[in-house]
Amino acid sequence: MARRQLVLAVDVGTTKISALVGEARPDDDLAVLGIAATPVVGMRRGLVFEVERVALAIRDAVNRANSMAGTEIAVAGISVNGDHLTLTPGRAEIPVRTGTVRDEDVRMAIHKASQVKLPSDHEVVEVIRRGIAVDGFRGVNDPVGMVGHALAAEVFVVSGLGTVLRNLRRVVTMAGITPIGVTAGIKAAADGVLGNDDRQLGVVLLDVGGGTTGIAIYRGGHLQHLGVVPIGGEAITSDLAVGLGVVAAQAERLKLEYAQVGGSRDGTVEMHSVNGQSLKRIEIGELEEIVEARVEEWATFIEDQLRQVEWTKGPAAGVVVTGGGSSLKGLVSFLVARWGWPVRVGQPKVLKGLSDLSRNPGYSTVVGLARGLVGPEALTGAGGEWRTWLRLFMRRWLR
Repeated sequence: MARRQLVLAVDVGTTKISALVGEARPDDDLAVLGIAATPVVGMRRGLVFEVERVALAIRDAVNRANSMAGTEIAVAGISVNGDHLTLTPGRAEIPVRTGTVRDEDVRMAIHKASQVKLPSDHEVVEVIRRGIAVDGFRGVNDPVGMVGHALAAEVFVVSGLGTVLRNLRRVVTMAGITPIGVTAGIKAAADGVLGNDDRQLGVVLLDVGGGTTGIAIYRGGHLQHLGVVPIGGEAITSDLAVGLGVVAAQAERLKLEYAQVGGSRDGTVEMHSVNGQSLKRIEIGELEEIVEARVEEWATFIEDQLRQVEWTKGPAAGVVVTGGGSSLKGLVSFLVARWGWPVRVGQPKVLKGLSDLSRNPGYSTVVGLARGLVGPEALTGAGGEWRTWLRLFMRRWLR
């Protein structure tokens, strides 16, 4: 009987920890066996500030996902989030010595292209392949077997602050999990939501998390820009708490149940005051003014990132908004009116297994992270490539 290929993915977000147990199928697809999310305290904009609290949340989410799946996996791929992440382009060209492109030629070209200069306090998170050219002909998806004299590779090197990555490794290990790889949260979200047609036509992905919003821009099938802005759904909750004089839990409820971007509604909402001794009347119009002011600021940050790519008519596949913050009422209409591009809420692509649970936009990152663990470059049965991949990450993450 063939050995089951099981994976565990853990998305360490600002307001929640998501864990997914999946099984790789023969067609490299993913079946979701268990999925869970646990609220977390001790994270700020993707950074660990209270190690023990975050470790407990990670352990709880993983335990519940494992319990649902009937597994006990303790080796996981991890996401990293936060506006400390940077993207550096790299390019290299090597001669094709045999006259025919081989796998080792592609690996060598990508490795050479990834040798970019980074800030002294940064570590490499991952290397994203952008494009391959053979004898100057660009846009080659699979050059192996092609005849040529020169092979060029273009990559993006994602890096992050070393202290942040070390704290992430530590907190995951404290939770009883062995981290075997790390992926930028926004890249994982893109893998979880976007299809090949989206990437080919041109698309902007906004992953609205609790503390930050990730931006990924694709065109011509390749990543053009990756960025993170320091505003997420938690900022709206905080503004409501301060502006309306309510506690955080009440502010979150107001945001989810009553807030609407672009609204101009009358009426009031009654909630208990901070001391709980009296009722407080909250004008819906005032609530919406607070929300819209923060969303305006958020959109301005996003637009600064969008200017990093030259547009003619904008992304043909439009804007895809995902993550927990995508549920804010009126957000899609607000962006359509502001940018004039089509906008939709993105759900994780259909999976086998517990597909209904995993379709929540708040799970986009953890779904994409798990998909990356079952791809052909990650899992190769019981062969040597899988063991080599595991050893490389073990050495890197546990050193």
